[in-house]
Amino acid sequence: MRPVLPDVDALVADALRDGLSGATVRVMWPDDWAARLPLVVARRVPGGASNPLGIDVALVDVQCAATDRREASRLARIARVALAEACRNQFRGDDGHLSRFEDVSGPAEIRTGSPAAGPDLFRFQATYRVTARPL
Repeated sequence: MRPVLPDVDALVADALRDGLSGATVRVMWPDDWAARLPLVVARRVPGGASNPLGIDVALVDVQCAATDRREASRLARIARVALAEACRNQFRGDDGHLSRFEDVSGPAEIRTGSPAAGPDLFRFQATYRVTARPL
Protein backbone atom coordinates (compact mmCIF):
# COMPACT_ATOMS: atom_id res chain seq x y z
CA MET A 1 0.00 0.00 0.00
CA ARG A 2 1.27 3.45 -0.89
CA PRO A 3 1.74 5.95 1.94
CA VAL A 4 -1.19 8.29 2.54
CA LEU A 5 -0.37 11.95 2.04
CA PRO A 6 -0.28 13.95 5.28
CA ASP A 7 -2.91 16.62 5.95
CA VAL A 8 -0.93 19.74 5.03
CA ASP A 9 -3.63 22.13 6.27
CA ALA A 10 -3.63 20.49 9.72
CA LEU A 11 0.17 20.38 9.90
CA VAL A 12 0.58 24.04 8.96
CA ALA A 13 -2.23 25.25 11.24
CA ASP A 14 -0.90 23.25 14.19
CA ALA A 15 2.65 24.45 13.55
CA LEU A 16 1.47 28.07 13.47
CA ARG A 17 -0.59 27.61 16.65
CA ASP A 18 2.51 26.18 18.29
CA GLY A 19 4.73 29.02 17.08
CA LEU A 20 2.42 32.01 17.58
CA SER A 21 0.93 33.37 20.76
CA GLY A 22 -2.04 35.70 21.00
CA ALA A 23 -3.39 34.99 17.50
CA THR A 24 -6.25 32.81 16.36
CA VAL A 25 -5.18 30.33 13.66
CA ARG A 26 -7.75 28.86 11.26
CA VAL A 27 -7.82 27.09 7.89
CA MET A 28 -10.83 29.14 6.70
CA TRP A 29 -12.14 32.60 7.56
CA PRO A 30 -14.57 32.18 10.46
CA ASP A 31 -17.95 33.95 10.26
CA ASP A 32 -17.07 35.84 13.45
CA TRP A 33 -13.60 36.84 12.21
CA ALA A 34 -13.83 40.36 13.72
CA ALA A 35 -14.08 38.85 17.22
CA ARG A 36 -11.04 36.64 16.57
CA LEU A 37 -8.49 39.31 15.58
CA PRO A 38 -5.56 39.05 15.38
CA LEU A 39 -6.20 36.19 12.99
CA VAL A 40 -4.06 33.93 10.81
CA VAL A 41 -5.78 31.98 8.04
CA ALA A 42 -3.47 29.38 6.49
CA ARG A 43 -4.55 26.89 3.87
CA ARG A 44 -3.28 24.89 0.97
CA VAL A 45 -3.91 26.38 -2.48
CA PRO A 46 -3.64 24.80 -5.94
CA GLY A 47 -0.14 24.03 -7.12
CA GLY A 48 2.66 21.93 -5.78
CA ALA A 49 3.20 18.22 -6.34
CA SER A 50 3.21 14.88 -4.60
CA ASN A 51 4.89 11.56 -5.31
CA PRO A 52 4.13 7.86 -4.70
CA LEU A 53 6.29 7.88 -1.55
CA GLY A 54 3.81 10.23 0.14
CA ILE A 55 6.01 13.31 -0.08
CA ASP A 56 3.81 16.33 -0.64
CA VAL A 57 5.19 19.67 -1.82
CA ALA A 58 2.36 22.12 -1.16
CA LEU A 59 1.71 25.79 -1.78
CA VAL A 60 0.26 27.43 1.32
CA ASP A 61 -1.55 30.77 1.43
CA VAL A 62 -1.12 32.58 4.76
CA GLN A 63 -3.22 35.66 5.49
CA CYS A 64 -2.72 37.65 8.68
CA ALA A 65 -5.32 40.14 9.83
CA ALA A 66 -5.46 42.69 12.63
CA THR A 67 -7.16 45.98 13.49
CA ASP A 68 -3.91 47.91 13.01
CA ARG A 69 -1.71 47.88 9.91
CA ARG A 70 1.56 47.59 11.83
CA GLU A 71 0.16 44.74 13.92
CA ALA A 72 -1.02 42.87 10.82
CA SER A 73 2.37 43.36 9.13
CA ARG A 74 4.24 42.21 12.22
CA LEU A 75 1.99 39.16 12.59
CA ALA A 76 2.65 38.21 8.96
CA ARG A 77 6.40 38.45 9.45
CA ILE A 78 6.29 36.45 12.69
CA ALA A 79 4.06 33.80 11.06
CA ARG A 80 6.64 33.44 8.29
CA VAL A 81 9.42 32.81 10.80
CA ALA A 82 7.24 30.42 12.83
CA LEU A 83 6.41 28.33 9.76
CA ALA A 84 10.01 28.33 8.52
CA GLU A 85 11.26 27.21 11.95
CA ALA A 86 8.55 24.52 12.13
CA CYS A 87 9.80 23.12 8.82
CA ARG A 88 13.43 23.34 9.87
CA ASN A 89 12.60 21.54 13.13
CA GLN A 90 10.45 18.98 11.28
CA PHE A 91 7.25 19.80 13.16
CA ARG A 92 5.33 16.58 13.72
CA GLY A 93 1.56 16.19 13.52
CA ASP A 94 -0.86 13.25 13.72
CA ASP A 95 -0.05 11.84 10.29
CA GLY A 96 3.12 13.50 9.11
CA HIS A 97 5.75 16.15 9.56
CA LEU A 98 6.93 19.29 7.82
CA SER A 99 10.44 19.34 6.39
CA ARG A 100 11.19 22.11 3.88
CA PHE A 101 10.20 25.77 3.59
CA GLU A 102 10.53 28.20 0.70
CA ASP A 103 9.23 31.72 0.15
CA VAL A 104 7.09 32.14 -2.96
CA SER A 105 5.68 35.64 -2.44
CA GLY A 106 4.93 38.21 0.22
CA PRO A 107 4.08 39.02 2.84
CA ALA A 108 2.37 42.00 1.24
CA GLU A 109 -0.68 44.02 2.19
CA ILE A 110 -3.91 43.21 0.38
CA ARG A 111 -6.83 45.65 0.26
CA THR A 112 -9.21 43.63 -1.93
CA GLY A 113 -11.26 40.50 -1.42
CA SER A 114 -13.44 39.35 1.41
CA PRO A 115 -13.65 40.37 4.14
CA ALA A 116 -13.36 43.90 2.85
CA ALA A 117 -10.49 46.02 4.10
CA GLY A 118 -11.41 49.03 6.18
CA PRO A 119 -10.14 51.35 8.88
CA ASP A 120 -10.26 48.49 11.43
CA LEU A 121 -9.12 45.59 9.23
CA PHE A 122 -5.71 45.18 7.67
CA ARG A 123 -4.55 42.00 5.92
CA PHE A 124 -1.20 40.76 4.75
CA GLN A 125 -0.86 37.76 2.48
CA ALA A 126 2.05 35.47 1.66
CA THR A 127 2.53 32.21 -0.21
CA TYR A 128 5.02 29.59 0.89
CA ARG A 129 6.08 26.20 -0.41
CA VAL A 130 6.32 23.54 2.30
CA THR A 131 7.14 19.86 2.10
CA ALA A 132 5.19 17.37 4.17
CA ARG A 133 6.12 13.73 4.67
CA PRO A 134 4.10 10.90 6.19
CA LEU A 135 5.18 9.42 9.54
